[in-house]
Amino acid sequence: MVLGNLGPMALMGMRRLLSEDGIEIVGEVLAPATMAPEVERLQPDVVVLDLDQADSQRLSRLVRLACPQAKVVLWAPTEDVMEVIDPGAKGPRWVLSGVPADLLAEMSTMQMTQAEE
Repeated sequence: MVLGNLGPMALMGMRRLLSEDGIEIVGEVLAPATMAPEVERLQPDVVVLDLDQADSQRLSRLVRLACPQAKVVLWAPTEDVMEVIDPGAKGPRWVLSGVPADLLAEMSTMQMTQAEE
């Protein structure tokens, strides 16, 4: 998993939440200009971006081009909402409840699917 343009407190909380659940973070890419090249190099299974940041929609398109097999999760740290773009999907789906538990479920599902392949 790669963590993207999250704020400092959200990034710290996300690191802790994911590590407690045994989800590996392979990188953190905070500079938008380096997002696509780093994601292409790292080839993560999931990329988490901040839904509330102005450049996140553009970054999600760049991530999908750089790493089409990655799930992109646009997470709103201040609300109970996520926009999830699954690999191969034409559009997003919305998750509208309990963000921490649902976020972990999204990450675990992706890792289990890749482990089965």
